[in-house]
Amino acid sequence: MHTLRQYLLTLEDPRGLTRTLGPVEPCRDASGKLQYAAGNSAVVFRIRHRGRLCSLRCYLRPMRHLREIYGERLLERELYLFTGPETGEWVDVVVGDWIEGRTLQEILTEAATEGDRERLASLSDAFDRLAADLVADDRAHGDLKPENIIVSPDGSLHLIDLDASYLPAFASEPSPELGTAAFQHPARTAADFDASLDDFPAALISTALHVLRLDPAVYDRYRDADGLLFTPARIPTDPAFTEALALFERHGCAAWYRVAQLMCAPTLRLFGLAELLGHATRTVPFDGEPELFVANGRWGYRTQTRVVIPPLYDAGFDFTEGLAAVRLGRTWHFIDSAGRTRLSCPGCEAVKPFRRGRALIVRNGRRLEIDRTGREFDILPQIAIFAKE
Repeated sequence: MHTLRQYLLTLEDPRGLTRTLGPVEPCRDASGKLQYAAGNSAVVFRIRHRGRLCSLRCYLRPMRHLREIYGERLLERELYLFTGPETGEWVDVVVGDWIEGRTLQEILTEAATEGDRERLASLSDAFDRLAADLVADDRAHGDLKPENIIVSPDGSLHLIDLDASYLPAFASEPSPELGTAAFQHPARTAADFDASLDDFPAALISTALHVLRLDPAVYDRYRDADGLLFTPARIPTDPAFTEALALFERHGCAAWYRVAQLMCAPTLRLFGLAELLGHATRTVPFDGEPELFVANGRWGYRTQTRVVIPPLYDAGFDFTEGLAAVRLGRTWHFIDSAGRTRLSCPGCEAVKPFRRGRALIVRNGRRLEIDRTGREFDILPQIAIFAKE
């Protein structure tokens, strides 16, 4: 075991204390203090090496499988660490490129506080792209949370702190740590160490970011949550979770609604998450009107060769005049062939497809017509049959 103080003492003047790196120059802030970030298992210093900015990852306690995780970036017995006034030992370090930027936690907090919906939308889309790849492969980060994601100035996201990663070579081993509880499935134990470790935190972070892009004020209402808006141990009774589902239902955000629901799963593996995140990251217009189909009790749209809109909805009609009526939860919407919500009908008990530019709806027992802009028109009493399912 080593201490932060020992590393600070060593890095104050590291001349002659590296075995293969040669000269390294620790970076300092405006007050002259060393620039570093300390975590549970390691402290990372910002250094300059051979004209490049680099990260020097120094360990506070022994960690398994560093060679498998970091490859050639791991330098064994590289840094001579002072453990006392006249004593020391050679320790392992990991050297990599320094990633400029701030953590996702810092940036989303700033954007939510400022009510910056555009910035939050960009962050949520970027995270979904990262998470879609992350949960689809045979690896796992193991401690996925906003503090372990760096947002570069160009908006790209980068994972850091890979020490708890799962690789296929580690199968059947116990987990070296349980990750941060505020972002982990409450059922996770040391016996859980496989590619599904990132499923729950990916769903939680994605859900929170999409909630904030719709309503940044939610952030202030749930600042006391264990994690980002949500407290994992309280889902599905968590008020923030209930509010998230209601918000997605009202706006017709079907993919986000289904991702949020997955957080109620009793297992760490969230089946279908990769597909949902993949769908959420692409909006591809479809030239034509795909056919309605049902799978596992939900409705979607497909052609003879591919699924255009996955089965996300609780009920649906065929496309007419370029729009299809679908129900998400208790709310009816009209979507286009790319799955984008074009009209919402809150409070409607029933709807019918568009015909000649108008659709019939029923709200509070009153029959109305709407046009493609959502304007409502009274209609004369007549016999009409509305599908409620």
